[in-house]
Amino acid sequence: MIRTFTNFHYHKAAGMFLLRLATGLVFLNHGWTKLLGLAGAKSFFAGLGLPAETAILIAVVEVVGGVMLLLGIAPRFAGLILGVEMICAMIMVGLPQGNYELELVLAASALAIFLVGSSRYALYPMERGE
Repeated sequence: MIRTFTNFHYHKAAGMFLLRLATGLVFLNHGWTKLLGLAGAKSFFAGLGLPAETAILIAVVEVVGGVMLLLGIAPRFAGLILGVEMICAMIMVGLPQGNYELELVLAASALAIFLVGSSRYALYPMERGE
């Protein structure tokens, strides 16, 4: 019975599927929120010393990347882009404010998807053997 619960390949696929879904949903939600409140997002990014239009780019990256993770379309690529984005967010926003836990967890989750891959539950994984 213990062998049934310790079958690595089955649990890896299911675990990566859950991680990909949760991470994609969080990114989709955060990106969509930025798009709905675009004026506030532009003001926030301008306050960081970035061009206000950066808000549009970040919102689109989060929405599209979140959808890619949810559907399993090139999840390694999406994980890399979103992971790098969250590292930048952690450095520019989280660490100076002393509140970086969300950015850290999202960066780690996205980069784990990049490193491990989507496993078998993906629409278009772009990886051989998965």
